[in-house]
Amino acid sequence: MAVDFRTSRITVPPGTGRRSIEGTVAFNSRVCRAAATLNGFALDFANADHHINIVEADTDIVSISGNTVRFRIQCSYADKNFDDKYSGYVTALVVADVE
Repeated sequence: MAVDFRTSRITVPPGTGRRSIEGTVAFNSRVCRAAATLNGFALDFANADHHINIVEADTDIVSISGNTVRFRIQCSYADKNFDDKYSGYVTALVVADVE
């Protein structure tokens, strides 16, 4: 078995609340196991003057099928009342044990 990795940058479109967005990465051979890690993120309010209440970014593996890994990012960025739009990106690093 060999270790391989792929990065994928997921755009977080403008909106409010906790977001859950799926992505996929393809490897050159069958994936036996995989893990997703947070490589980086940027979240920003659409307008200024906010007192931050929560900043969150998370990655999870959804499924593995052949050489394709589906993963999910979840993020939240909010002030006290959780009603302001934000957008940004999350970059996931998927590490796989491949044949």
